Parts: sequence; C-alpha cells; structure tokens
Amino acid sequence: MLPNLLASRPFLIAGPCVLETEALTLEIAAALKALSLKVGIPVIFKGSFTKANRTHDDAFHGVGLKRGLELLALVRRETGLPVTSDVHEVDQVDKAAEVLDLIQIPSLLCKNTDLLHAAGDTGKPVNVKKGQFINAADMRHTVEKIESRGNTNILVTERGSLFGYGETIVDFRSLRILKSLGYPVIFDATHSVRISSRRSADPEGGTPEDIPLLSRCAAAAGVAGLFIETHPRPGEARCDAVVAFPTAKLEGLVKDFMAISHFAAGLPDRDGS
Repeated sequence: MLPNLLASRPFLIAGPCVLETEALTLEIAAALKALSLKVGIPVIFKGSFTKANRTHDDAFHGVGLKRGLELLALVRRETGLPVTSDVHEVDQVDKAAEVLDLIQIPSLLCKNTDLLHAAGDTGKPVNVKKGQFINAADMRHTVEKIESRGNTNILVTERGSLFGYGETIVDFRSLRILKSLGYPVIFDATHSVRISSRRSADPEGGTPEDIPLLSRCAAAAGVAGLFIETHPRPGEARCDAVVAFPTAKLEGLVKDFMAISHFAAGLPDRDGS
C-alpha cells in the first residue's frame, strides 16, 4: 500500500506534532481521512509518540513508545491511513517498525549513523529530515548510510535552515539539491516557520501566516509531498502550538498545493534534477 502511495504525486504527511489523547488523535485522523477522500490526495498520518528534542525540560514530551504505538495502530484500524512517527533511539526502531508504515528520522538526528542503520535494517521506508544545521548537499551522506543496509525506500524532508539565533529560513535551492539525490523530497511547511529559541506558546515563536506561501513555493519547485502538523484547535496543542495549522483550513491549503504541483509536473525539466 505505502509504496504505491509514495509513487503518487503529490501526497500529504499530516497530523499532530505529538500524540496526546485517544479522542484527539482519532478526531484529527478522521478529518484527514475525509480530506483524502474529498480532494483525492493520499495521506499518511503522522504523530510523534515521544519528542526527545523539546527545548524545555518541563515541556510535554509525549505519551511514550508503548501508548503511542497503540494509538497509531488504532488510527490505521479505524481509518485505513498508513502511519508514521519519529524514532530517537536505536532500541525504539524494531518495536516501532512493527506498527509504522514509514519510519521518520528527526532532523536533529539526521547524522546519527547507528539510528540510520537501524532504520535501514527494518526494510521499511525511511523519511529523513534534513538537519537545520547542514547544507542540502551533505544529505547524500545520510542517504548513503541507509542505502548501505540495502534499503532504498528513502524520502528526504526539507524543514529549513537555521539563520541567526533560532530563526528558520527556507532556501528553495535546497529542494533542487535534495531532488538530485534520487529520492522523493518532502517539504515540511510548519517546522520551516518555527523560531526554535522561543517557547511554543510564545506568539512570536513562529510565522504561521507564511505556511500557505511556502507550501505553494515548494509545490512549484516540484516536491513530491507536503508535511503539515495540524490541530483542530491550534492554541490547545501541547507541542509547537504556534505553528500548528488549523485542521479546518487544510482543504484550501492542500487544494492549492495539488493544483500547483500538477501544473509544475507538466513543465519542461530545465534544472537537471
């Protein structure tokens, strides 16, 4: 199922930053399933069971591996959507692979050789987020670590680069460079507008008004898919609330992304990627 979905253009990876309650998880999953059927875009449900890289120790870090995998398995049973989550430690990988259709490597761990090897060893598709701290060309080393395990089911996600003290800037030339690696490229529109040095509740902790603009630009650049963290009531999200995209507004965003993607796909390829 998932390889066919990943061959589609475009597709959507979406869900809450961190899994919270069962009711909220199913509410978001049901909305994403309805969106998929209505506008005809394949959707992978994303929800982190744990966020090991939260800036503040008192921040909500998630429901844990066991409960998180139970919730993700429930989403797949109830909606039929494939599911993904990020892994932070090698000993999480095999357990997660029993449930996940797509394994995600967080940006801050994109150079972690042991974790990349473990993810590659599962044979499952692996989505690696480009670190904010490296240039796009250096992602070839990350990709090679997964390939070395005989796994070529790889996706690469752009989520911006750090500029100054904690602000994230998107250099759209990176998308062309990442595409040259030979794997589907995803654009993470929500983390790309996050100001990582601020708390999630800080109204200056990001520029969510830029999410639609950056999504349209990424579609024009020919990315394979869009990554959006969404919440029906963004102000209540327990992680990255300032940039969580309102679930009710996803349809318009996705329709624009699809329309531009389809238009861009029909243009002559002049960049050599």
